[in-house]
Amino acid sequence: MSIKSLTIFCSSSNLLNNEFYELADQIGEFLYKKEISIVYGGGTVGIMGRISKSSYNLGGNVIGIIPKFLVSEEKINKQTTKTIIVKNMVERKKKLFELADAFLILPGGSGTIEEATEVISWKYLKLHKKPIIFFNYKNYWNPLIEMYEKSKKNNFGNKNLQNMCDQVKTFEEFSKIFK
Repeated sequence: MSIKSLTIFCSSSNLLNNEFYELADQIGEFLYKKEISIVYGGGTVGIMGRISKSSYNLGGNVIGIIPKFLVSEEKINKQTTKTIIVKNMVERKKKLFELADAFLILPGGSGTIEEATEVISWKYLKLHKKPIIFFNYKNYWNPLIEMYEKSKKNNFGNKNLQNMCDQVKTFEEFSKIFK
């Protein structure tokens, strides 16, 4: 898979078990070593803050995109190669999409769920052909995967998530995608 920039959707919570932040550090370091630019929400908090920090501190290219109203709440990250401040969430998502060669979806809350389902829907509608990597760490995404399967089974859709995305559960599986 030839990816030069990866948009990452993930949690902005600082209240997670430490294993999620350790995974974020691994991913950030790995992306630095592979010379893959990180495009993300621009904050210092949660998994997103840890991935960006771990890559940036090694010399990685990190692009943060944050809407004006979140600048203080998410504590804008000054440790980025470039920070783009946009007017609103619609512009943020547009920029996250435009700058991506592919998408990585890690565990997260309502914002991550919304971002993930949007890029999946767009792929289903053939608005893009960009790879989507679902990192189902600790089976976090099982309920969403089951919802897509239920939708297909009950004829609400004709695709399941497995047809739309690469799915990984471990860092080892994730790293093999980029070989």
